Amino acid sequence: MKPNVVIIVLDTMRADTFKKLGQKGERQFKEMGFVPLDTCISSSSWTLPSHASLFTGMYPKEHGAHETKKVKSLDIGRIKLMRPTLITDLNEMGYKSYGISANPYIHPIYGFNEFSWFKEESYFTDVFGSVFEIGKELKPLVAKYRNRLTENTSSSTDTMIQLMTMVGKEDPALLLNMMASGALLTPIAAMKKLKAKFIDGWPIEKGGKNIVRELEVMNLKRPFALFVNLMEAHDPYVGKKEQDFNWATPFLKHKVSDQLLERWKSLYNVGAAKASGYAHSIVRDILETYGDNTLIIITSDHGQGLGEHGFVGHGTFLYDELVTVPFLVRLPKGQAKQGKGYISLTAVRGFILEGIRSGEFDTSLLYSKEVYAESYGVPSNLTVSSSIDKAKLSRAERYTKRAFRSR
Repeated sequence: MKPNVVIIVLDTMRADTFKKLGQKGERQFKEMGFVPLDTCISSSSWTLPSHASLFTGMYPKEHGAHETKKVKSLDIGRIKLMRPTLITDLNEMGYKSYGISANPYIHPIYGFNEFSWFKEESYFTDVFGSVFEIGKELKPLVAKYRNRLTENTSSSTDTMIQLMTMVGKEDPALLLNMMASGALLTPIAAMKKLKAKFIDGWPIEKGGKNIVRELEVMNLKRPFALFVNLMEAHDPYVGKKEQDFNWATPFLKHKVSDQLLERWKSLYNVGAAKASGYAHSIVRDILETYGDNTLIIITSDHGQGLGEHGFVGHGTFLYDELVTVPFLVRLPKGQAKQGKGYISLTAVRGFILEGIRSGEFDTSLLYSKEVYAESYGVPSNLTVSSSIDKAKLSRAERYTKRAFRSR
């Protein structure tokens, strides 16, 4: 019988942080039979291109799901994934594919639409960043307008007013649909946000608890392929706009205070430990329910800069802290072994498919003598903010490629 396949992405998890978490991180998985494989390099330093590489087996230059100087992260129509993926392969091999994600980029509207079953479990699904919400079918239509606004707008209310003014001028019919949809969904969205903040523990809690509960009661049909994205290590960490960071933070004219930076570091570790704990619960439940005939991979899409190189956040640059990620494997039979060289997320698709076809998972196939990471500039549109250092931003808006070569 074909083995089940599980991929868990601990979003924004640095490799060094994961090791330092000890029993809350790497060590708890080693006790379950996982083998940590060194060293894994993400193909990009932010979510969409790195996940696209994980699923397609291609680098960003090949699959095209990445930012440019003019095309940014919310420009859904031109940046979305449009290539066949591992999920298509597994569907054709008779697998039932399941996807559940706390990251709104990993969603059918961005092209991740091949799962037999998919659920979004995110606290970051509203276009406005406020209690005002619109229907899911309208989000792709509105996103191209939202992308023109800076992520450093003074308040969510200002963002909403600016966005509705822009849409009203260019597409009055869409504005009417937004208002009609929002009138129904606003009370629901407001209650969801209040619950998230005062009961669930947002902003550290970002949907992982709900994902664990969802999977506990699901009856996965074998052989299954399950993809999970857990967001607890991802910013925001404080929950107050003036005390959190975003895409704009590295390019601001003023420097972040040391006190705030230390607070972010501490809360990042809290979120990372929580995400790791949720992954451990998911793995334990899967093994207890479905047995050992399951390939499980735990990795990340990118890391997080916390002051190193004068940088906070992720995206744009290709520092070690942003592209070196954990990679752990538990095989259906036998034990994973270290190979020579580097692992790229682009190798995962081929490794899984060859293992299913041959009946043996050879972890040496994950390794290459040379792997790459790529960036095409700043993922978000920041040009309209007066607080941005335009010269610094301009220098960052370029294609960069970093090679990792084994000796």
